[in-house]
Amino acid sequence: MNDPVRQHMRIALSILLPKPICSQSQITNNHNTKSMKTKHTILAAMCGFFTVGSVFAADSATPSIHPEADRLLKATCANLAAAKAFSFKAEVWDDTVVAGHKVATTKTVEAQVRRPDRVRMEVQSPKRSRGFWYDGKSLTLLDRAGNLYGTVPVPDSIDKVLDAANDKYGINFPLEDLLVNDPYASASAAIKGGAYFGKVNVLGTPCEHIAFSTGRVDWQLWIQEGPNPLPRKLVITYKQEDTAPQFTAIFSDWKLKRVLPDKSFVFTPPKGAAKIEILPATDTE
Repeated sequence: MNDPVRQHMRIALSILLPKPICSQSQITNNHNTKSMKTKHTILAAMCGFFTVGSVFAADSATPSIHPEADRLLKATCANLAAAKAFSFKAEVWDDTVVAGHKVATTKTVEAQVRRPDRVRMEVQSPKRSRGFWYDGKSLTLLDRAGNLYGTVPVPDSIDKVLDAANDKYGINFPLEDLLVNDPYASASAAIKGGAYFGKVNVLGTPCEHIAFSTGRVDWQLWIQEGPNPLPRKLVITYKQEDTAPQFTAIFSDWKLKRVLPDKSFVFTPPKGAAKIEILPATDTE
């Protein structure tokens, strides 16, 4: 395979997601005082929010977290962790700077998950369209615009795949920390403060608004009110970066009791699709 094709595949398979925060491996290995590379995550990245009065104690050794914020985060994470087969949709906006202007790019995400070892995702934007298939043994990525796909062997669980795909290939699943076995551990890994801001509607759905803080990002989460707490809106602010870009996701069509057969996660190449190699990521650290 010549270098231009390799480079095209690298570009084709790149995923426009929030900036690197921390990996699932980091969260697990914090207890063993091991360091790991940083990587993209969503809920793991959701470790921050702005300071309001004395609600947040960013410089304190002990996080100051409003008990209601912690309760709501635990409830929605437990709800996701208990779902053995589920699906959801999301509209996502991600800030970027174009010709000196901060603009929001947009894409949609559709996800199907069957624990412990199946994931199917589609990511579409005005200019790009990608598919993800994880069948318990291999991960396949499809660039629909270029009609190119690649397949690599991966571990036998979702949590391991998220880390392996990122660490070796620089691949990040969209909204990946909604998929992990323990979302609360991922979300709370680096929290320095948390607050509760009351009730508000998100596109007509009654929600409760919470927020948390780390040294690198601010984040806000709107959780569906009632006996079925689910994320309805997420905003992450990368406060240490120039222009303080934001990532916003609006969630819909949550289904927590899906019947998802094996065939839902089996990749069939489109007509005329070319199979090419997914190259290991270059370590730029």
